[in-house]
Amino acid sequence: MTSTETIVFDAILFIALPGVAGYLLARWAGDEAKRRGSSPVKVRTLRTLITIGWVAVVVAGAAATLGSVSFLSALTVSAVAGLAITLALQTTLQNILAGFILAQRRFLHPGDLIQFSGIKGTVVGIGIVEVVIRTDAGALAIVSNSNLLAGPMVNFTATQRLAGEY
Repeated sequence: MTSTETIVFDAILFIALPGVAGYLLARWAGDEAKRRGSSPVKVRTLRTLITIGWVAVVVAGAAATLGSVSFLSALTVSAVAGLAITLALQTTLQNILAGFILAQRRFLHPGDLIQFSGIKGTVVGIGIVEVVIRTDAGALAIVSNSNLLAGPMVNFTATQRLAGEY
């Protein structure tokens, strides 16, 4: 292969292919989340996270293909960028994991009457990052899943549902 053919092949392999695949993955994941009833904010967040990932891969591929940077160096830069993004999203990821733990334990459902940190009310929404509580006064309180899991939280209505489990 000539030098020009190699550059074109590398550009397709390391820039165009990941770009198209990443774009299609972000659209598919967003559409799937929307179909499952996720809020527009969650759909946008999911698409943004996937887009950040594929853009990092495309930038690394472009640097390796078009510049004098080796693929390993470009991959290292994208790994450092990924680490920085992960650290920036640490709290969000912590809340997502806490949401999965809350869902797995089945301790909290919409309609439950709970008390947490001086807030007493009915759970009106459980999200992947937060729980929405309507207080007795009618106000809405949003509590992050990690704070809720760290407790102490009192659920006044889960006794019948969880009979024999705890």
